[in-house]
Amino acid sequence: MSYKENINYTEYDAIIFDIDGVLIDIINSYNQTIIKTIQHILNFNFRFNIDIIDFPIEKLISKFRHTGGFNNDIDTTYSIILIIVYCKSINKCEINEIFNFFINILERIDDKGIISIEKELEKIGDIENIKIKLGYPKDDNIISTVFNEIFYGPDLFRKQFNKKPKYYFDKPLINNDKIIIKEKTIQDLSKEFNGKLILVSGRSKIASYFTLNKFVDYFIKDACIFLEDERREYSKPNTYAMHRVFNQLKLKNAIYVGDSIEDLLMVEKFRDESNGRKIIFCGVYGTNISSSEDLKRLWELKGADIIVENVNDIPNILNNTEK
Repeated sequence: MSYKENINYTEYDAIIFDIDGVLIDIINSYNQTIIKTIQHILNFNFRFNIDIIDFPIEKLISKFRHTGGFNNDIDTTYSIILIIVYCKSINKCEINEIFNFFINILERIDDKGIISIEKELEKIGDIENIKIKLGYPKDDNIISTVFNEIFYGPDLFRKQFNKKPKYYFDKPLINNDKIIIKEKTIQDLSKEFNGKLILVSGRSKIASYFTLNKFVDYFIKDACIFLEDERREYSKPNTYAMHRVFNQLKLKNAIYVGDSIEDLLMVEKFRDESNGRKIIFCGVYGTNISSSEDLKRLWELKGADIIVENVNDIPNILNNTEK
């Protein structure tokens, strides 16, 4: 736990939270949905006889998220599938060679996400037929459909998308979400910020409410933004959500709590656009099991204002800096 001592954090008007990896542990929900979707697409759409159980997908997910262009887990899923299919069908890689290929690609991409991945692959081979077959990110593409059916399960899928599932009828992996934040923490922060607690998340409102359950009542619901329900171009690190929250609540300043590079980039861009309004960044690192120390070092390198292992550490920092 660390923080910049020249800032009085209790003077800030509001505290804004990302959800995944901050309030909720998604290792067994979203991460497993990525893995199951990849397995399904490779087996049923490309007829690859590949078992990815022993493949280091968790490490790859973390590396994708650290690039700054993969706040959307379906983008990550698409990119992993695209690279594996390229390696197997065009580059003729053996399965044990594919991980090294991933690392080489990830070292060369920027925060443009799937556009950057596609450009790097196009430099070394023709991926047009693979892209056409996957159809991503067009409406009703196979990757998004399978991913959302697995994550939401049949009932919530119908509720979110107003249509019947076609591929997955088992238990929803959203049930594996695990709440990290304690109610006492929320109560303490609500008191500290006069009830001005806000959510800005890449997930949908339905998914957020389902998992957070009664905890949702502690947040200003009208000011919360669920980017899965918004236009794709508004995804982090776009500053759309920050401007909307600040304008709606007439905030002069706020603390933003996130666990991804996209969160930090969004905060930095908002600072450049904010005309005097202040925002500081609190980076959480402890819920990313496969790369928590890497993420901690990254927050230190990027100069995060606050660095915590767990969201429940934040009240302690506020107590230490209160004047």
